[in-house]
Amino acid sequence: MKTKLPRALIGCACLCIGMLPATRFAAASGADASKKIADQFVAGKQAGHMESYEATEVLAADLNGDGQDEVVVLWTMYGPTYSNNGVAVLAKQRARYAAAGETHDPLGLVEGMTVTDGLIQLTTKWPGPNDPRCCPSVSKTLRYRWTPGKLTPVK
Repeated sequence: MKTKLPRALIGCACLCIGMLPATRFAAASGADASKKIADQFVAGKQAGHMESYEATEVLAADLNGDGQDEVVVLWTMYGPTYSNNGVAVLAKQRARYAAAGETHDPLGLVEGMTVTDGLIQLTTKWPGPNDPRCCPSVSKTLRYRWTPGKLTPVK
């Protein structure tokens, strides 16, 4: 026996599904809003039951001089015996933010992030020749420039 759904119910379901794009995050202003946008972004990164993601640092900055702030997210993925860092830029597209560039470079142990003159700078530690795995001791500064769609290392 076939059951017909009322057209209004079908229309409502289609409208609701259309309002939930997978890679866009609600727009808002201020530090709290940037953190919320970043948290929504990292929540979408959940890969498995053994890993979790956290937006460890979030900055709002106009990276390309267009008068509109982008949200820069330093995120950390925690596994059972490992962790990994990444940086992503979320840019406003109409009334929402969307992922607009992310680095997949090894970043080492990231201790901090700043944005100055459109340049994203990461203060990191890397393992030295006699360092145990837990405790890198070699300081490095990594720099990235964002152009819509990608993050490029800057020497």
